Amino acid sequence: MTSPSRDINDLFDDIVLTEEKEARLGYEEGLKDGQEQGNEEGYKLGYAQGVSLGEELGNILGQVVAQQQLKHTDKVRRSLEHLRSLIEEFPRTNDPQADIVGAVQDIRSSHRRLRALLGSKKTPGAATSEPPSVEHKDYSF
Repeated sequence: MTSPSRDINDLFDDIVLTEEKEARLGYEEGLKDGQEQGNEEGYKLGYAQGVSLGEELGNILGQVVAQQQLKHTDKVRRSLEHLRSLIEEFPRTNDPQADIVGAVQDIRSSHRRLRALLGSKKTPGAATSEPPSVEHKDYSF
């Protein structure tokens, strides 16, 4: 049983390589943990954004359906029908080929155009028209 004798350079190489090996293992472990956490955070963010988008589109569709019950000019009626068709054609499944961002932009711009045609200055989700509260500054000490 003879073991080859090692000189001082071999020992220093082992020390340097051990440090590099530990750094590489730490990097790989951190990368794996980060990817797992990133997937979880991405899922939660995507879910929250989907709920928010669904709420917005549902609100717009409700406004369109309500406005379709009233009498309007032909131009407004066509705009209402167009906006409703855009919302109904919006993808309901997670299709990577679907242009969701483009569809949302089309719906939002059509909704803005419709609000302009109707003369509505009220933004969605805005509070009822209450007079703005006047703030009095107090300069006393």
